[in-house]
Amino acid sequence: MPVRYYDQKQIYLFPPCLDEWIDEDHPARIFSELIDHIDLSGLCEIKATGCPRFPPDMMTKVLLWGYATGIRASRRIEEHLHSNVIFMWLGGRLKPDFRTICDFRRCNKDALDCIFAQVVVMARELGMAKLGLVALDGTKIRASAGIGSFKKLKEWRKELTEAKQLVAAIMAEAEALDRRDEAQLGDSQSTVRLPLELATTERRIAKIQVLLNQIPPDLDAETRISSTDPDARFMHTAIGSMPAYNAELVVTPDQIIVSAHVTNEPVDQNQLAPGLARTEQICGERPTQVVADTGFNQGNNLQLMEKLGIDGYIPESGERNIGKDLRGKPELFSKAEFRYDAEQDTCQCPAGQILRPASKQRKQSKYAKWEGIVYRTERGTCLSCPLRDRCTESKSPAGRSVTRDDYEAERTRMRVKLSTVEGKTIYGRRKKIVEPTIGQIKVVGGIRQFLLRGIRKVGIEWLWSTIGHSLLKITRRVVDGTVKLAWAS
Repeated sequence: MPVRYYDQKQIYLFPPCLDEWIDEDHPARIFSELIDHIDLSGLCEIKATGCPRFPPDMMTKVLLWGYATGIRASRRIEEHLHSNVIFMWLGGRLKPDFRTICDFRRCNKDALDCIFAQVVVMARELGMAKLGLVALDGTKIRASAGIGSFKKLKEWRKELTEAKQLVAAIMAEAEALDRRDEAQLGDSQSTVRLPLELATTERRIAKIQVLLNQIPPDLDAETRISSTDPDARFMHTAIGSMPAYNAELVVTPDQIIVSAHVTNEPVDQNQLAPGLARTEQICGERPTQVVADTGFNQGNNLQLMEKLGIDGYIPESGERNIGKDLRGKPELFSKAEFRYDAEQDTCQCPAGQILRPASKQRKQSKYAKWEGIVYRTERGTCLSCPLRDRCTESKSPAGRSVTRDDYEAERTRMRVKLSTVEGKTIYGRRKKIVEPTIGQIKVVGGIRQFLLRGIRKVGIEWLWSTIGHSLLKITRRVVDGTVKLAWAS
């Protein structure tokens, strides 16, 4: 059989056409076209030494395609601009080096916020990103900081004090030796030299001082701080503790991200309000339904959703346990069986006894505080109650107590709503919306560890990643024919 002609040193008479390098129906063409319809005027131009400035639209396309497809490191992007046909086509054969790529990536925070909003608006104009229902969640992403770079804040302060004391001791010793030499040899014969240890210690003092100047003054002394990324925090994950940031998302059913931000709080309970506020700011309206996991279950979050008229679904425990009695002693009367009288501010137990406010109870963590009122009967009442065995095991004259806070009504309504078939069905949609989105960002987008340091720069990188994800989602919908570009009709 004949063999195809093959020659690696083939010389072409005419130069090849760049546009012929990728197929007509390749998703990169749609991806590029979508970016062409975004206003990129806010992006700053990066100039390489001795070269003209690279076009911001080209840099944006290359970076967003890289983040969408898991090629994030600036050196890898530079490599692909020399060897990968798709990157070469998107970059128009321009080849910025990795420093230029990295500088462009981290210096455009305000412009990226605007681009993120434009992508959401574009998706909505194409019939996507509808706000009937949204799902919220956070995911831990490793910080660019080694475990060995962390010490407790009090340890950094102690090290700074010890380093200053060492410098003072070295200087005192040097001055004493200098005075001795002056007395013995005279000024011109002094031979005292400052040890190299002094310069090393002074540099160490300067670094620790810079680190401490970046830390909020009210931070707990037990908090572990990294010398390379002071904003990162140790966070617990399914695979163990690690230096990380908590990346938050608000996602629509078609997996378009309508809000994205980063926090160094390891819990989600304070992130619902900013997530909803960002969504309303970008979309111009509030979602009608919100689903979120138990990490967002906090009384003020439930109250906020009711105040905003949002139909929320946030359980007290995992999805499998919705509607189940998880109390340690389910045979005893639950708090729900103590009827509360808001007008009198009292509770009535199943035996008809009245419990009145007896004391206040407070709990406070790094990220939240809680205050409740403890209700009790008259001292000794429970000891003679015929229902005592079904109410309490305590033999104290104080008897059974019930604790309530300002959000009991909201919790009760949420509990009732989630116990219904409809409530469970609506909440069950969460695992088909936000969880796959996080999985795609981490697996397809490859963002398992941030490349940049500091919460501001990490926030920039999270925006690149989420914008790339949403653009790729729109691209795939256009490719499969379920969405038609408005300007193509």
